[in-house]
Amino acid sequence: MMKGKVYLVGAGPGDPGLLTVKALRLIREADLIVYDTLANPEHLRWAKEGAKKICVGKGFRHRPMSQDRINRLIIEAARKGRKVVRLKGGDPFLFGRGGEEALVLVRHRVPFEAVPGVTSAAACAAYAGIPLTHRDHNASVTFLTGHRADDEDLSSVDWKSLVRLGGTLVVYMGFYNLGKIVRRLVENGMPSDMEAAVIHWGTLPYQKSCAGTLADIEPKVKKAGLKAPCIILVGKVVRLKNKLNWFEGLPLFGKTVAVTRMRDRAGVLKDRLEELGARVIEFPVIEIKKPASAAEIDRAIVCLSCYDWLVFTSAYGVESFFERLAKLGKDARALGLVKVAAVGPETGRALAERGVVPDLLPERFETEALAEEFGKRFSSLEEVKILLLRSDIAPPFLEERLRKMGAEVTRITAYQTALPKLSLSDGNLFREKVDFVTFTSASTVIHFLKVLGRSRARKILRKAKIASIGPVTSRTLRRFGFEPHCQARTFTIEGLVQSMRSLPR
Repeated sequence: MMKGKVYLVGAGPGDPGLLTVKALRLIREADLIVYDTLANPEHLRWAKEGAKKICVGKGFRHRPMSQDRINRLIIEAARKGRKVVRLKGGDPFLFGRGGEEALVLVRHRVPFEAVPGVTSAAACAAYAGIPLTHRDHNASVTFLTGHRADDEDLSSVDWKSLVRLGGTLVVYMGFYNLGKIVRRLVENGMPSDMEAAVIHWGTLPYQKSCAGTLADIEPKVKKAGLKAPCIILVGKVVRLKNKLNWFEGLPLFGKTVAVTRMRDRAGVLKDRLEELGARVIEFPVIEIKKPASAAEIDRAIVCLSCYDWLVFTSAYGVESFFERLAKLGKDARALGLVKVAAVGPETGRALAERGVVPDLLPERFETEALAEEFGKRFSSLEEVKILLLRSDIAPPFLEERLRKMGAEVTRITAYQTALPKLSLSDGNLFREKVDFVTFTSASTVIHFLKVLGRSRARKILRKAKIASIGPVTSRTLRRFGFEPHCQARTFTIEGLVQSMRSLPR
């Protein structure tokens, strides 16, 4: 009995936020994902480890794998008991050939499900500020393909009926036939001053759109440099574009931002930047590893009662400490009367998740502020024993300041920072124009220079704006000859984003 199944899944128009909940679940569970060119590869990051991903490249004028081969591929995988996701741009049953593939699956008795996606027509129009319907302007919407392999002149389309029907006309895959489409509409009675718009890569940060009339839309598209893939809209609702074009007016729309944080920590920054319209390139230059030996941290845990303060300067230190605590059969109760200090909201949250509320958490999220806070609270730290958990490359500033105040400081390496394994293709991300490079720690600066090399990094940072999360990071940048264009006022991810927003567009 066949246990495999094929899911014809709509990937939506491109924006990862428009992927449906069901589509996301199926991508996470799939053994094989067969995806088209128009399905955003970003969706594949949710695939489970070991899942096979095959791009079949289907798109207008781009078909490296024939439909017959695609059919055989998904049928054979399902017959082997695999869970197959056939991922298609937009909606699989709207100009996505999902119906054809479904019929083939039925003919070969392969179980399948169709999972609708947000269709490109509705999404691209909405992201360009064009409602497909508006009761002051239209009462119908018509979807039309602008490309038919066996009808080069589009003469099989009943243009006269389309014009007579009125309403909004949405043309898929019509970019290369834009001139023919315009001509057919005007020849069949549509006014040449009827509003028209063309939207390229709708819903994505590199969306481009232009609006005009049937009489001038062709030269406007050419001047704007639009290329396929595009959606064409014709109708009175297009006149609302200038008033409702919210997406292209976002503060960071059209900007490409390189994020150098570790991939597991980049999510919040990435999401926030994308909310503001930016295109985000993830270029993690740090990899966190466990220390070579756990002996040092284990000895400290066994002697926790010897210390007055336990100081964490990152969430990684918290994770490392509590992991070893659990390995030794202990939990937060082992802290006893030891007080806890932390730097930054992420570190504070990591502690709170483990049932520990920091006794000291400075308002400014940097190690300097932590030292200052100790100085404000205590006139002297004589005979105070402090256990400081840090990375292997953290600068010695904090322990030096605490020792000057009289404290007995024991610093141990809770985690190590290393260069990640990056391929040449990762570095090639910087072949395209980058508007911002963000740095969230001194370590990201140092490792960025090591990964790319001083010469190449210098070329990139000369052309891009440099965004720094705080003074320590900015000092490190200046040490290497780079002046930040903006620095967060509050040394948090939100502060970093706000500093980028404040720069003139």
